[in-house]
Amino acid sequence: MAALTNSRADPPRHRAWWQGAVVYEIYPRSFADADGDGVGDLRGVVAHLDHLASGPDGLGVDAIWLTPFYPSGGIDGGYDVTDYCQVDPAYGTLEDFDHLVAQAHRRELRVIVDWVPNHTSDRHPWFVEARAWRDAPRRDWYVWADGHDGEPPNNWLSAFDDVGPAWSYDDATGQWYLHSFSPRQPDLNWDNPSLRAAMADVLRFWLRRGVDGFRIDVAHGLGKDPERADNPWPITKPTRQSAGRRHDADWDTVFEPLAELRHVADGFSDRLLAGEVYVLDQARLAEYVAPGRLHLAHDFSLLREAWSADGFRRIVETHEAVAPAGAYAAWLLNNHDHPRAASRFDADGAGQARARLAAVMLLTLRCTPFLFQGEELGLADSPIPAAAIVDVDGRDPVRTPMPWQSPADAGPGAGFTTGQPWLPIPPEAERASVAAQHQDPDSMLSLYRRLIALRKRHPALTRGSYRPESAPDDVFAYRRTDPDGDLLIALNFAAQERQLPNAFRGMPLLSSDPQRTEHAASSELRLAPHEGLVLAAP
Repeated sequence: MAALTNSRADPPRHRAWWQGAVVYEIYPRSFADADGDGVGDLRGVVAHLDHLASGPDGLGVDAIWLTPFYPSGGIDGGYDVTDYCQVDPAYGTLEDFDHLVAQAHRRELRVIVDWVPNHTSDRHPWFVEARAWRDAPRRDWYVWADGHDGEPPNNWLSAFDDVGPAWSYDDATGQWYLHSFSPRQPDLNWDNPSLRAAMADVLRFWLRRGVDGFRIDVAHGLGKDPERADNPWPITKPTRQSAGRRHDADWDTVFEPLAELRHVADGFSDRLLAGEVYVLDQARLAEYVAPGRLHLAHDFSLLREAWSADGFRRIVETHEAVAPAGAYAAWLLNNHDHPRAASRFDADGAGQARARLAAVMLLTLRCTPFLFQGEELGLADSPIPAAAIVDVDGRDPVRTPMPWQSPADAGPGAGFTTGQPWLPIPPEAERASVAAQHQDPDSMLSLYRRLIALRKRHPALTRGSYRPESAPDDVFAYRRTDPDGDLLIALNFAAQERQLPNAFRGMPLLSSDPQRTEHAASSELRLAPHEGLVLAAP
């Protein structure tokens, strides 16, 4: 492992646009439907860009990330691609995509697209050819192996709980093919130079259309043990407690293709590579953002942590200790694969208060924060009737449509669609719609707007360094330092009030608690239960 330095040192003076930017994830199928067929589309995204951009009514984010909008086999929410260089007709056309990019750029919003290099659909022409016969030209673009006495080649398991082994037998050619997810999603072989060249061309196709970067799905999957050795047992999904070294992902061979992809991106001006790297060892994760590799790597530690000041402090300080100098974390609290914060942190009815505190934490840490659509409304996981289930791995509750208006005003489609929505509208749409929260100064939407505006006003939050501060039990406190002025942040994870020490004082700038009445500097500051407070340091 390359030597790593402590990133608490001041970051480089000349920062890239994405360092400290706020990125907003859009799941197009559920964001906004422009044609009334019940399915979100690219023109629906364009219609709501003003909700995201800077302006009197906008969130003020810096970039949008679009999850897959390519033609797909319909098995895994678009992550089973059948054509990397086209738009699924359900979402529109390439012209619609170009229009979206132009309109986003007009509003100073960068556009990041999801790219799925670990696997394709089994309907992709590459795999159709690969499985036709053993000597097919693209046979080695996928991972094939012989079994053992009728059993799979090794003990690797699918990431989907209901699938089991990560291998399926192909009757036509008498070999097994690897699929880290569904059998309908065969894994690509990144040890093959021809495959790597073809995928580099895919990146260039979208870069030439003006995209500002890529979120690389399952980036750690591009490196697999070429010997196909068994994983240590038991091992299914990655956790801190997983015994031994995985052989089905995160192998050291991953870094060569990532360096090649970085070279492609660097051939264009100011483009970003952000990896979905499901590696929970933060020191190992830091290797993915070493010079010449990814610009950002999602750290899923925050998203998986239980409600605990000590737990979150440990995660942040571990990152600060092991990350390369000047590197930024790519943290998130919600996305299209995981339970929403308002549900995940819910206990004794405190889900919304805890989600508000978590928002303050995410948007004041030294990181590039990624938000998920509806997070700014405090949406919780939605109940999905059995007859309405779509997803292969139970993720429908977080993928329900955005409620733009209350159903009482806009009908059952809640402003998302005039038709029948592909998934049920969230049950809290009446009070949690964008329209319902827009004018409410105490709403979650207003809190997110104020937080993002605070980031833009105070350089300490986007370029400043991080320093932990002493605090009472259950309080996570830190200082963001910058020559233009320091900020102090105190986060009370307790269900009881906590008093801050006398040394922790300053002018309150923002609180997650709408009931806070103290707005002047004081030598005695008390935090309400589950309150996050930002202060201008004296």
